[in-house]
Amino acid sequence: MHYCKGVAVILITFWILLLISLQPSYMEFKWKIAPRKKDSVLVMHKKSPISTISPTSNEMFMSSISIGGETTFMMGTGQSWTSSAQVMRQETYKLRCKVRYLGCFCEKKPETFFQKQWITSMDNKKPKDCFKICSQKHLHLVAWTLIKCICGNMLIRYKALSPSNKCTNNILTYPKVTCARNDVSADIYLITKYCENETLTMESISSKFIGLFKEPSNFHETTISAPSSDDSEITPVWCYLYCERKEQTLSMVTAANKCHCGHTTDQFRLNNTLESKSNQIRSDTVAVWRTAVQDFRCDLRIFLSPQTSEKIFLRSLPGSGNTWLRYLIESATGVFTGSVYNDQVLASGGFLGEFDSLSSGRTSVIKAHAVGKSNSKNIVLIRNPFDAILAEYTRRRSHSHTGLGNIKIFDTPDWKQSVKSFAKNWLSRNIAYLKSVNSSLLLVVYYEDVKEDHVRELRRIVDFAGFKVNNLEERLLCLQLESTGLFKRPSKKDGFNPYSKDQIKLINDIIATLRSYIEKDAKSLPLLPNYEKQL
Repeated sequence: MHYCKGVAVILITFWILLLISLQPSYMEFKWKIAPRKKDSVLVMHKKSPISTISPTSNEMFMSSISIGGETTFMMGTGQSWTSSAQVMRQETYKLRCKVRYLGCFCEKKPETFFQKQWITSMDNKKPKDCFKICSQKHLHLVAWTLIKCICGNMLIRYKALSPSNKCTNNILTYPKVTCARNDVSADIYLITKYCENETLTMESISSKFIGLFKEPSNFHETTISAPSSDDSEITPVWCYLYCERKEQTLSMVTAANKCHCGHTTDQFRLNNTLESKSNQIRSDTVAVWRTAVQDFRCDLRIFLSPQTSEKIFLRSLPGSGNTWLRYLIESATGVFTGSVYNDQVLASGGFLGEFDSLSSGRTSVIKAHAVGKSNSKNIVLIRNPFDAILAEYTRRRSHSHTGLGNIKIFDTPDWKQSVKSFAKNWLSRNIAYLKSVNSSLLLVVYYEDVKEDHVRELRRIVDFAGFKVNNLEERLLCLQLESTGLFKRPSKKDGFNPYSKDQIKLINDIIATLRSYIEKDAKSLPLLPNYEKQL
């Protein structure tokens, strides 16, 4: 009997000690932030599971968000726990995919959209399921109908860009409305980052930090305030995810540690960052992050009705930033741009006007590098030849619109010969552009001016072309933060100079020649910037 009692005491003592060891030690807790959902609250987690809290429900959830025209889809399992102290909620994002919605298009056979495609039935499924499947197949293009998921790796020339009396090819608002209601229309997406496991941390959102800004006077009236919690402290990661779930492009934390969500506005343009050596939030400032929520004010594009627009050419020497300016024009006008080149890589990256007919009259501007006399309006984009030559040579050698290439390529006979030919071409081509059209039909845009103030230069382009944009101001506000796109090559490191003294002298001479021509024979044009390099 005494033996049994002794065993019982030992067992009871063991279980008591075990339970004590498993109780939450709040000194050891670290924040793992998740967005609130309905009546959920902030959660503190240990690295190991807390066994004294029992799960009461499970659910699958998915959120669709985007950045820079890209939508991030997050899929995972959410669990709710209850305890005698409080209700806790854990939401761990297991799968995140960056996806850009390209539009709703018509085609009797949507399966003809892509090359090397993979098709599966999608009865009673959603786009997120299609993204997951295409990611697993390492195919980055998606066409989704109510009954099919179509994955591909290259957009081909197809009839979906032609008008159809069975459905429209205008882009509809996503994700609340899509066009895939039957088997003759499809929503097309571009996966820019395959679905993979990912957990957001302060480190992972640091690249999304915009800066510290003075809090505007109407801040509380124009933003969404996150509900406060008496149990825990709001952190930037929690606020970031909360604002994503609220479909807001900005997450903001005030000095009072309050979370606000919103968008850029006329009073809050985010163009005057405050400097702070300690990176601490002062009483009158707010810290701002760009969430991964798609800003539809400047991301959606359409094709105009046939023969609606006049021909307007966007001419430039290769390497001058034509593709980047096309992205900005599309974002500002909401209309696809065209091209004479039918570049499949650009088309598969979202420039759907690549395959449109030059005589369709459905695009805003048409990309061209060749010189051609015409009675059409011409926008001529000129870039510093030192940068243009470097960019074009890098593109050729890397075989990519955004590649950087190996530094060793600039120490070759090919580089030396290319500099000579590119420099001469830069001068002759730009003079030919300026001579090929009447000055009243010509607008000269300098790449460096676009880089300095793209909103100002876009206003010039819109005014010159005569584009009618109902929501231009909203689109330009959006472009304050969405100015890069997918095809803008990263800059070389500061101080990088592959040019010899002889090459610098050669290029300086051709710059001086073009400047002289503009000052004497094309006085109505803006003066050429100071492109020369010192020897």
